[in-house]
Amino acid sequence: MSAATTSAAIALRPDLASVLDVNLAAYQALAEDYRVTSPLRMRHAAEWLSGQLNDSRKPLTGRALDIGCADGSHAFLLAEHGYEVTGIDFSPRMIELARNRRPDRDGPLFLEGEFLTGKFRDARGELVALEGQFELVVANAFVHLFPKPVDDEVVKRALDLVASGGTALFSTTVEDSRREAYLGKAGADGTYVERWRGHYPKEDFLSLIRDAAGDRFLITDLPTTDMRGKAWLTVLARRREAPDGRG
Repeated sequence: MSAATTSAAIALRPDLASVLDVNLAAYQALAEDYRVTSPLRMRHAAEWLSGQLNDSRKPLTGRALDIGCADGSHAFLLAEHGYEVTGIDFSPRMIELARNRRPDRDGPLFLEGEFLTGKFRDARGELVALEGQFELVVANAFVHLFPKPVDDEVVKRALDLVASGGTALFSTTVEDSRREAYLGKAGADGTYVERWRGHYPKEDFLSLIRDAAGDRFLITDLPTTDMRGKAWLTVLARRREAPDGRG
């Protein structure tokens, strides 16, 4: 992979670094729960992705990026749909799960690293960067892990990685009011952790994506539910095609 990247890396502010440290510890602790519940989450991921990909109205080909890929559920499904997939996550344990999921055959490329720094390591431990742009960028349950105004920066950087004519998918739970704090999360195996979590009413999350996208993208909102029946919102952003193909 080239050392060049489409978005410059940034230095993490001390308060943001603290949030990321807490979230990293949380998802390291939840990795075993993700492994145990993998079949159930895989079935739900298949249903969710099928709906979103059908609505994108684009050929299921090209490069796809799964931001915050965890144990790789969405990444493997995207590969089965025909994409060349890269999955990134800051949790070493999650990336280990993803890499070991189907070691006997070719599949997605999984990179360990924090999205905003732009620095990632491959399976050999070598430092690499994301190269070029992607026909599909997925940020499922990812943006809400960052405090304001960093959530806006996360969305902007994800959108910058979308190729001309490509699509980005952002999702979060639908809440009654806007708030953010360190909140508890319980795993199915009884594991309990605290992590930073933002809550968005529908219009707040839509506005976050629209403001970051400007008039470069066409925005569609798609109501969904998770495997527990909770209301979620997926925002689909289609990048307008430019005559020169640059978007």
